[in-house]
Amino acid sequence: MVAGKITAQIPATTANLGPGFDCMGLALNIHDTVSVEAASGEGDEIIVTGVGADTLPRDRTHMVLGTMRDLFEAQRWDIGPVRLTCENRIPHGQGLGSSASAIVAGLFVGKAYAAEAGYDVSTADLLQIGSDIDGHPDNVAPCLNGGLNVSWEDDGVWGVAHLDPHPEIHAILAIPSAVLSTSVARGLIPQTVSHRDAVRNSARAALCIHAFTADPSLLLPATADYLHQGYRAAAYQDSYDLMQRLRAEGVAAAISGAGPAVVMFTTEDVSERLAAAVAASPVHFEIVDAGIDLRGARLI
Repeated sequence: MVAGKITAQIPATTANLGPGFDCMGLALNIHDTVSVEAASGEGDEIIVTGVGADTLPRDRTHMVLGTMRDLFEAQRWDIGPVRLTCENRIPHGQGLGSSASAIVAGLFVGKAYAAEAGYDVSTADLLQIGSDIDGHPDNVAPCLNGGLNVSWEDDGVWGVAHLDPHPEIHAILAIPSAVLSTSVARGLIPQTVSHRDAVRNSARAALCIHAFTADPSLLLPATADYLHQGYRAAAYQDSYDLMQRLRAEGVAAAISGAGPAVVMFTTEDVSERLAAAVAASPVHFEIVDAGIDLRGARLI
């Protein structure tokens, strides 16, 4: 049976939130819209607009299509040629979970499309599959679930706690023109850190959960990090300097994921402090009022 057209919105994410390296993530109100339907010809078709329209591949190496096809084959769903339409708004190479969003898009719309075609999709656990592909759930989980997610691994099985962020917290992004590869950023982190830094970071990670869910007045100390941002500063020096200026002015700022975008969490108007901090930077930053997505990936 040929499935009907399936369309979904897939949110961007910001991971780490300062101290929650590889285990905390938050969904943002920036979305890619992805549709899948039966193709008119004998092969898969891809249409891409928006971010990456001039650079992304139009074959199975496209991450959304490749992930979808891998899912079909792994689950032994016999799905014919599809037309994939991607309207991209999530910036690439900025630490906003674009790769995880593409993985989730392929899994999410692929599973819904297979269900419409009459297949039993109950065995396809998208969190586990997506986290295995991406390497960890810090972006995959909030992309699927929305809101704030805390994740862990136990003998190869990914666990996630889904939490509701405090309703007064708002997320703002400062996005530079430069981009950064996640693999490059990861290569700058040492294999070991001091016991003192591990203890300090553990305390801030615990405080981070409390600040994001119950007491936003603690966001500034809660978003301090001792595991990754300082080691990677040379890879995104302008972003790191902007983050430091903002924090010095009392704004809870962090590098978003692997960077170089800077994310701010606030319950008040920080526009004047943000404008002053950006004006002091030698490079341009685009300010995006992102907000928080509480719903995650969803059919529309």
